[in-house]
Amino acid sequence: MTKLFTALFPPPEVVAELDAVLDRKSAKLRWVKKEKWHVTLCFHGPTADLKRFHALAGQPAPTLRLSGFGTFRGDVLWAGVEGQLNDLAAAAGADDNWQAHLTIARGYRKQPLPEFTGAAWTATEAVLISSHEGAYVPIARVGLST
Repeated sequence: MTKLFTALFPPPEVVAELDAVLDRKSAKLRWVKKEKWHVTLCFHGPTADLKRFHALAGQPAPTLRLSGFGTFRGDVLWAGVEGQLNDLAAAAGADDNWQAHLTIARGYRKQPLPEFTGAAWTATEAVLISSHEGAYVPIARVGLST
């Protein structure tokens, strides 16, 4: 089944910085491919309100920083995201349970993790993504105001 979501993708230097602190060989985790690392603003399900998505154009571009790690559902490992994203996520349609994070692996079982605080970056674009059988396809993009 196809699922749609709105996402912010970190720039390559932020991805490389996070990747450099992860020990992918010592932990038996199912790592998310680096090119799929993103901050989800909103899950839409099989359809999305395109008018609402396009209304994100020109919203203030948030300055973000990846910092620390956490888990949810018991085994999903994520990097935390610092920065003001609540208004943008609400505008995208996020529900009250939304929490900013970047999923990096599944199968986490309390392996030791390094301390991590990354460099700040500005998210200048929101992307509507179609996810089907593990493939991500960008459907639409809107610029955020810097």
